[in-house]
Amino acid sequence: MIGPTLTFRTLFARALTIMVAVVAVCALVFFVLDGGWRELARSGPVTLFVVAGVWALFWNPLVEVSDGGITIVNVLRTTQIPWPTLAAVDTQWALRVHTDDGRRHSSWAVPASSGMGARTRRPSRSGVQKQPGDADRGSAAEGRTTISGASADAVALAIGTRLEALTEAGHLGRGTIGAVHPVVTWNREVLVVLGILAPLSVLGLTLG
Repeated sequence: MIGPTLTFRTLFARALTIMVAVVAVCALVFFVLDGGWRELARSGPVTLFVVAGVWALFWNPLVEVSDGGITIVNVLRTTQIPWPTLAAVDTQWALRVHTDDGRRHSSWAVPASSGMGARTRRPSRSGVQKQPGDADRGSAAEGRTTISGASADAVALAIGTRLEALTEAGHLGRGTIGAVHPVVTWNREVLVVLGILAPLSVLGLTLG
């Protein structure tokens, strides 16, 4: 293994989700104490829908950099980008990963730190150095590091550093067995949770 799996989220997204969840718990307790189970049945689904929406918009989206490639989790879809398909990365407005099929995959989770753009191209990132302390700003698990205060520039740097390490180790720059393409899938858990809570919220408000 060349390096740990790096997971990037913004600190704002994590803090906002936790804050909304705490307020929601307090609201659910208030509903029970003030209006009983009837009020909980009426307003509870709406409260849970708000929490689920904030979770889907802010907590769940992330960017993951691993030896296998780059994973971009957005609100509704997840894109897995194998290293051989990586063409370039830019950070002008947000983190955007360009693949060799001409497509661009933007990250909802990692905004740009400024209007200044940076662009990296494969197959090498000679001269790129890892910033001291980048991997220390999150919680580390076995083979996994969560970084919650990163910008698009920091993620692009992590991508370039990992790309360079994999290339120097001889894992890239040679043919692959079969065709390799980015894979885009729907976030089924998000769709199921929101799909259940949305009609329950409407039903509770209508019948309440």
